Amino acid sequence: MSSSVLSRRTIGLPPLLASIIRAVAKDSRRDGSGAAGNRALALNDLARLFTTIVPLRGLDPADDLRDEIERVANRYLHRGEAEAQFRRAVDRIESIDQRDAIESAHLQVVESSELAHYYAGIAAGITLADLSRTR
Repeated sequence: MSSSVLSRRTIGLPPLLASIIRAVAKDSRRDGSGAAGNRALALNDLARLFTTIVPLRGLDPADDLRDEIERVANRYLHRGEAEAQFRRAVDRIESIDQRDAIESAHLQVVESSELAHYYAGIAAGITLADLSRTR
């Protein structure tokens, strides 16, 4: 991602978020893989989403917000490909009982991980906001 494109994408975002996005994008240029560039784009989209949503309704993890986060994960972080790979692996298991047990365990892992990340985002956001207020 070029610097000029990145600058246009971060206009209107809180300065701290814009700085973090630029740092992630810079990391992608350094390693050449493009993965961090996708992370920068994902963070940019999520930053824009939350700068719109949070003032309107706070940190409510409503279904439409989860859908938008999933859209970003699929677009930039290849979540759909990972899900398809998991599905193919589970489909090779012949026993329905084993398949159900694996899918249930996987769902619990995903749900607990999502909740932990959600809470981490709240904690990080509040901490950063508090740091900017006191400095």
